[in-house]
Amino acid sequence: AAAAAAPATTAAALTKDAKHLEATDVIRLAGKVVKGFGRGSKDLGTPTANLDPKAFGSVLDDSQSGVYFGWASIDDGPVYKTVLSIGYNPYFQNKERTVEAYLLHEFDDDFYGAHMKLLICGWLRAQLNFDSMDALIAAIKNDVSVGDRMLSESPSKELQSDKLFSVSSSS
Repeated sequence: AAAAAAPATTAAALTKDAKHLEATDVIRLAGKVVKGFGRGSKDLGTPTANLDPKAFGSVLDDSQSGVYFGWASIDDGPVYKTVLSIGYNPYFQNKERTVEAYLLHEFDDDFYGAHMKLLICGWLRAQLNFDSMDALIAAIKNDVSVGDRMLSESPSKELQSDKLFSVSSSS
């Protein structure tokens, strides 16, 4: 199904209904980081870690596509704030559903093949089509800003120490 075009409005207006998820609606995923389309760093300025579809196929079948916020760790390392997209990315007309997480941390190297744990604890907005790449980039920057702020608030901030992150990936 084609996503509706984003209304001609400010990027901030797109996240006016952002919310923390109820504890029972929090989503926990874990799997390998795989190569994506290569657009995150190059085109959008937000490098993403793409979760292997095998890690979310059945878990997310009933989930709404959209832009979310949460927490992520790579190879049992530190837990970082993340803003992520779940869905088909209508601007790029993807044919496959993806989970693409932008971790709010500067990494020195790529980590393809690493094990990522992902906890999704808040919703920012629906996925939308945009009239231009600039409008998409403005929306992503706003998503990151709002997600960062909301992850500093209860109840989401407490989830940084969720049990998901205390269990070793190798066990």
